[in-house]
This record gives sequence, structure tokens and C-alpha cells, in this order.
Amino acid sequence: MTRVLFLNTRSAIGADVAVHLMLIRHLDPARCRVHVATNSRADDAGRMRTLLEGVPHARTVFLNLGSPLSECGPAARAGRGLGNLASLAAALPRLAVLVNRWGIQVIHTTDRPRDALMGTLLARLTGRRSVVHMHIGWDPHLGRATNWALSRCDAIIAISGFVAETLAAAGIARERIHTALNAVDAQELNPAGHAPGALRGPLGLTPAAPVAGIAGRLIVWKGHLDLVAAWPEVLRRVPGARLAIVGASRPGPDAGGFAGEVAEAIRRNGLEEAVVWAGWHRSMAPVYADLDVLCVPSREEPFGLVVAEAMAMETPVVGWHSGALPEIIEDGVDGRLVPPRDTEAYAGAVAELLTDATLRREMGQRARQKMVDRFTPRRLADDVAGIYERLAGAQPGRAKAAALRPGE
Repeated sequence: MTRVLFLNTRSAIGADVAVHLMLIRHLDPARCRVHVATNSRADDAGRMRTLLEGVPHARTVFLNLGSPLSECGPAARAGRGLGNLASLAAALPRLAVLVNRWGIQVIHTTDRPRDALMGTLLARLTGRRSVVHMHIGWDPHLGRATNWALSRCDAIIAISGFVAETLAAAGIARERIHTALNAVDAQELNPAGHAPGALRGPLGLTPAAPVAGIAGRLIVWKGHLDLVAAWPEVLRRVPGARLAIVGASRPGPDAGGFAGEVAEAIRRNGLEEAVVWAGWHRSMAPVYADLDVLCVPSREEPFGLVVAEAMAMETPVVGWHSGALPEIIEDGVDGRLVPPRDTEAYAGAVAELLTDATLRREMGQRARQKMVDRFTPRRLADDVAGIYERLAGAQPGRAKAAALRPGE
């Protein structure tokens, strides 16, 4: 049996932490003894406590592992950063004691800077094996902490073959890179358990209205601007088609940043009536139940949990033929993939699905069956448990520091 410690400094339960929680729940107790050290200062600490209480086989400890920096101004960020260093320095000896007391063999973290740095340092201090779970493709701007950890950890788990290739291209030895495709809980995400109306009702959209949606953070690479550029052609082919932007509320008239850019693009294309801002939803299953199509125009998507979730809910997905999407979607069978940045082709694929209910239904059913058969939490847990076992059985030693490409 492999004894593993999940170390989480994150403040919010985002997609990466959700994947780790899925692993914590589904790792076979006969193969892995699971321990969790998580952040008592996190904004989602209460929710995390509730979720972990539902996993009786996991031993959990809450420690002060720092505060988030992303929403701070420059001055506050510097001060909080120093405070985080002090918190991590204080936590490290205590974690080392727990690692030795519990007989931990493998320390598993996300790729975020505090996680990756802390986990790799802890492993080096205690002579254990370290795993960094990469939820994004490698990029020169990952930051010094993450790149330091990637060059010195014992293994890296990539959430897709696409992510694995970006790591190899950065100069990381392939024998240290392991691929474990993300998974989805198809029992929870089941269209039979979610009646339509939760999204359409509050937005004033009728059950018969053709509605597509985009779900995720409002950031450039998610492709909102490409989708807005494609929408006039969708409307030409499907008059009355509506686009729901899920994950963000309508920005104010003086909004800046990327939200302001999206709002301006909508105005410039005369789409104020066609686009609705649906806000943030903690539970996405009712959202998928109300969408005819999910649009994922992300540029080089590392995996896209929303893709797998929508497919489990029998909602067809339209994306670019790039990133990890070809590893999940078979074009024309259980979704649509079109050439990157070809907005006319994208509009055509969306319009075809919006107007053909039979095609939507058949494609959606095949998509769900794929999730049920191949993208299960147990398959993910078994893949990762195998990685742990190979690491724990390896001869003690240190990963040779990799020389990453310029920009680290």
C-alpha cells in the first residue's frame, strides 16, 4: 500500500483542486492510504472541510499555508507575499514531522506556485517522492517557483497528452512525465436527474429557444472574442439563436479589462439582444441541461473539464481542433471540432446542431456513453495509483534538475 499526502495551499476549490478531491475520494483504500494537508486560511476552507468529512478513509489536517495574492494590489501583494513565506516556513517543519509520523511515501500537489514549491521542498527535506500534477500546458511564464519544482520533482502527471507534449518540448525528460486524463462523475452529471429550466427561466429564455453557451473564466485564451465574432453568422443561419455567457455577470458601462473588451465586441457586432450574461453557477449540471450546445473555443485547451461534464450531460460540444480536445471529442461522432480560428466553420457547426434536434440527441448520447466507459473517476484513480506505486518502488534518489527552455 502506498501512503500519499495531498498538499493543498489553494484558496479556492477550482478545477484543479476538484480533480484532486475526486482522486482523494476514489483512490482504492487497498492500494493507497490517503492523507491531506490543506489550507486553514483558504476562502473555501469551510467547504473543503465539509467535502473531506465525506471521505472517511482520508486523514486530514488543516494548517496555515498562506493567503491568496491574485486579488491584491501591488503594495498589499508584496506584504501578503512576505506573510505567506513566513507561513510556509512555519508550516514546513510541522509537515515534515507529519510526513515521518504517517510514513508518507509520495507527496502530490497541483502545479500552482505555492503548491508545487512547498510539495517539492517537503519531499526533498524528508527524502520522499514528489509529484506535480500539471493542469495547464507548460509556458515560459509559469513562474520561478513552478519551474523550479518541475525541474526537481520526481514525477509530473499531465492531464492530457497535449500537456505532456508541452512539458517534453520544454526539456523535461519524458520518463518523468506521466499522462492521466481527467475524469467526470457521470452519476452526478446525468441528464435524467436534472430537469431543464434552471438557466433559461431566470434569463427569460423559452424552452423552444435555440441556446448555446460558453462556460468558464472570462480570460483571453478561453475564446470569448472568437465566439462573439462567429455569432453574427450563427444568427444569419439560425435567427433567434441565443448565446449565454456562463461564469460572468454583465459588466458595467465603464468596465475595463477583458470583460470590457467582450462587452464592446458584443456592442460592436449588434449582439446586445442575442447575448445574455448568465453569471456564475456553482452547480453546472442544471446549466448543461438547459443548453442545446456548449461552445468551447479555447485556444489550446489543456483538457477542459467543462467538455467532459457537458458530454456526460448529453450536451454536444463544439471546439477547435487543437489542444487536448481531439483526445476527448471525435469530430462528427460525439461532438464537433473545426479548424482553429475559422469562425465561419465554427458558426456552421454550432448552427447545424442548433437546428437539428436528432443530431443533437444522437451525438449527445454517444458523448455520454464515452464518458461512462472511458472517463471514469475509478479509471483516473487507478492510473494515478499506478504512478504512485512505481515511484514508491523506485530506488531512493533525486530527480536530476532539468534545464527548462529559456523563460523559466
